[in-house]
Amino acid sequence: MPDAPRPQRIAEIHGLRGLALALVVVFHLFGNGRVSGGVDVFLALTGFLVTRSLVRRVTSSELRLADHYGRTFLRLSAPTLVVLAGTAVLMVAAMPRSMWGSTLREIAASAAYVLNWEMIRSQLAYGAAGPSASPLQHFWSLAVQGQFLLVWPVVVVVVGRLARGRLRLVLALVVAVGTLASFVFAWWLGVADQQVAYFHTGARFWELGLGALVALRLDHLRPPDAIRPALAWLGLLLVASSGFVLDGAALFPGPWALWPVGGALLVVLGSGSSARWGPQHLLAIRPLRFVADISFPLYLWHWPLLVAWLSWTYATRITLPAAVVVLSASVALAWLTHRFVELPVTRVGPPFAGLRRLVTVPVVLALVAAGTLTGAAEVERQDAAARQAAVEAAKRYAGCIGAATLDPATAGCEGPDRLLDASLGYQAPDGSDCWSNKERPVRFKVCTLGPSRGYPRRLLAIGDSHNHQLVPAYREIAERRGWRIDVASRAGCHWNARDRVGSPRTTVDLCREWKSQLAAYLETEPGIDAYLVIHSSQIAVEAHDGETPGEALSNGLAEAWASRPDPTVPVIAIRDSPIFEGSTTRFARVVQPCIDDAGLAAATSCARDRKQVVRDDGTAGATRLTANAHRIDLTDYFCRAETCSPVVGSLQVYQDGFHISPLYAATLAPYLGDRIAKILR
Repeated sequence: MPDAPRPQRIAEIHGLRGLALALVVVFHLFGNGRVSGGVDVFLALTGFLVTRSLVRRVTSSELRLADHYGRTFLRLSAPTLVVLAGTAVLMVAAMPRSMWGSTLREIAASAAYVLNWEMIRSQLAYGAAGPSASPLQHFWSLAVQGQFLLVWPVVVVVVGRLARGRLRLVLALVVAVGTLASFVFAWWLGVADQQVAYFHTGARFWELGLGALVALRLDHLRPPDAIRPALAWLGLLLVASSGFVLDGAALFPGPWALWPVGGALLVVLGSGSSARWGPQHLLAIRPLRFVADISFPLYLWHWPLLVAWLSWTYATRITLPAAVVVLSASVALAWLTHRFVELPVTRVGPPFAGLRRLVTVPVVLALVAAGTLTGAAEVERQDAAARQAAVEAAKRYAGCIGAATLDPATAGCEGPDRLLDASLGYQAPDGSDCWSNKERPVRFKVCTLGPSRGYPRRLLAIGDSHNHQLVPAYREIAERRGWRIDVASRAGCHWNARDRVGSPRTTVDLCREWKSQLAAYLETEPGIDAYLVIHSSQIAVEAHDGETPGEALSNGLAEAWASRPDPTVPVIAIRDSPIFEGSTTRFARVVQPCIDDAGLAAATSCARDRKQVVRDDGTAGATRLTANAHRIDLTDYFCRAETCSPVVGSLQVYQDGFHISPLYAATLAPYLGDRIAKILR
């Protein structure tokens, strides 16, 4: 084949990479979960640059796959392994033990370039940074790129051999079909399961594919020189505005991702103009070039450092001074990684080249993945053993721990002489079948506890996470009494006719959809003997006509309950558990150390005034307004006459200050069951 002319370098791309990375970091630090669109820009540019390079080298017979794969994955994997090692150190130093197992599995998946599939498997959602967020969730995009870089050279080589002198045309047709199929798939999957669509390689290929198409047809697609600057400025505006205008976590990689992807490609199409008023001078400024130079290690470092900081400080959001510290540390580590790792590996040559490099890189990655998976398995084994020990101790002392110790009838009952680790006793009840959380679109989920047929009573428990926390109690009641108890919970959402205030608009809309699906479910499910309802007392809803917040909450509950299909079916409202501490940060900083230091003595030394922690949840007013509505108040099984404690009957009551531990919830079962049975007689 004749030598292909080397394509002209497009200077604007380097600055565009710097801008896209800057947007990613800024939105991660300050965007509260919003997606900047910068990663979508990276994917499009990857498709463009990789395809452009491969086609040129295949056309000129320069491509040697063994050398290409070894060089490409050494360049990617060297900085990646450094950051993964740093993340492991941060995990041990700053993150809770409960995150070690999942983090080690994510390190292994990241080393194998399959983190996006691990995110799908573990049902993680891409969201805002927090003390419990995955420190490696951003590696999903590196996994997608790695999978593309693994498959794409083979595709180009095969098409090149089959098409011979018509490589660009035939490959463009192949890419066009694949891109269109991926685009349609992303659109469909986004409607069916947005959480999966966000990470799915098949749903993301079209972004890479569009970049590849532009690379293949750039000479035919470029507009006249006179309008290129306007096109480039428009593209730059689309890239910069994407995160401010669109909720990418809810919309990408569906059609709306054309906003940042199209913007990036418009900059490419508008590049190379001789006009001085184009954006080429802006994209060439030193700060953007510097960020672009260190863009890959900066992308890798900033998120683990952010999550570690939040975990170490127990903060739910980062402050401006802390953001400056995290950003400075990220830039410093990124520069060091670029200077002493990324650049040196690009200059590695013989004897570490060709087949030797091709074999060494995957072997090292496999060893890292195998080692961390072994570590994850050991951590999970230890946690399972400790969890089982706590559960067995709770069974051994059943009736003498937790809520039972506040029952006068159990006076003199001998309980354990140590504080049982209630947090290790946690097991997610019945997987995710009871729980609607961050999935988009909303799916109304119901799980069944107890027998599915031949039951004397069927109850439906409805509410937010404070309903979900009672699943261990519901299970005990169902098993002891032979009842069927269906559970339907939604994060941050409960059965109320009013919208919640103080939440993002998207959260409110999703809650409204869940309540709509709840109403449809109630219409089609006959045979329910009672509705159990509970919600967090920390929430507020829209007030009408001068209502107080408490009145608005009660009225909204009563309006929702009045809509039930059969008014002869009773509503049984369970008063919310006391809110010992409304801030997870303060609970971790103040309450948990008090418990850890005092042990069983925390029952008195860490106690607070009852009036301080018991709140009005609106159910008292709502039951007065609603016919056939009843209220169960279990506060006396959390608190004494004057005080409430985070430790009761050798059990830690709370997981985070406002959610009770599963072991403690199980000790409420006899008392909750008795009160429900009394109402249903």
